[in-house]
Amino acid sequence: MNLKEVISQNTTSAQKLDAQVKKLLLKRSYTLVELSNKLNVAPRVIEDSVGRLKLQNHNIALEPEGISIEKTPQPMERLVVNSRDFVLDGEWRKFGALGDTHLASKYSRLDVLRCAYKIYEDEGITTVYHTGNIVDGECRFNKHDLLTRSGMAAQIEYLINEYPEIKGITTYFVVGDDHEGWWAQREGIDVGKYIQAEAEKAGRNDLQYIGYMERDIELKAKHGSAPIRIMHSGGGSAYAVSYTTQKIVESLQGGEKPRVLYVGHHHKFEHGYPREVHTVQTATTEDQTPFMRKNKIQAHVGVTINKFHQADTGEINRFSVEFIPWYDREFYFKGEKYRRW
Repeated sequence: MNLKEVISQNTTSAQKLDAQVKKLLLKRSYTLVELSNKLNVAPRVIEDSVGRLKLQNHNIALEPEGISIEKTPQPMERLVVNSRDFVLDGEWRKFGALGDTHLASKYSRLDVLRCAYKIYEDEGITTVYHTGNIVDGECRFNKHDLLTRSGMAAQIEYLINEYPEIKGITTYFVVGDDHEGWWAQREGIDVGKYIQAEAEKAGRNDLQYIGYMERDIELKAKHGSAPIRIMHSGGGSAYAVSYTTQKIVESLQGGEKPRVLYVGHHHKFEHGYPREVHTVQTATTEDQTPFMRKNKIQAHVGVTINKFHQADTGEINRFSVEFIPWYDREFYFKGEKYRRW
């Protein structure tokens, strides 16, 4: 008999013994000596068999009164999550997110926008994501609401001159398919690229265009990454503030989900968590317009500061969003002599 045959025979013998030991232990508890006598083998051979059964995930119970197999799986040990993963390791990130500034509109709040960027500067923020409608655009129903002469060039010039410029802060913006997108639809021009090019001609490198309607940003950590999405969603106002973001996330396939979704267009602030995705509507820096008033749509005037912790493996395991609200112009006029901002 060769070595291979010997090994095969020993393996078969061990399997037969394991089956016998298992059959006995399923009926009742046996001591090591009892099993050894019952099967006419040495105690050491029984110990080896019990060890193999344990490796096969049998619920072997070793009690003072003997050895048995428990038919009900034992409870697993409590999973311990190390809090160090949430603080000491990984990286904290902070940035601003806002949208719907609608510059060149009579209802745009430059006072709010300037104040917001001063707060960002004071907070040490260097990155701001803009969720679209950076200018008001032009169409038949808003042309009487504009501060500038007709045409795209006039509004872009106004934007470059008036949008806050603070050293060390870069604004990354998408454009919507409405408002600034109206020019894209009518004239086939990439409005976002045009804005960035004109800003750079004027010596401004702080306005960076990142996409039409939406763009995914990959936040990299040491051993992984997490995507966030900057979106100008479009569509009408819903019956509930959270409805739009819920439906957006529900429509995404599993592999498409970002970790955080920033949404502009609806002029609302909201933080939700559908399907384990943080959703943030980024409010507006424009007062309620006649169009919004006619359609009974409220404007949440304000901006957000976002802070989260990213683990070394990439996942976002702590997240908070701060909403900084403002009110309509009349509120500030009435309290001007009492209030300091």
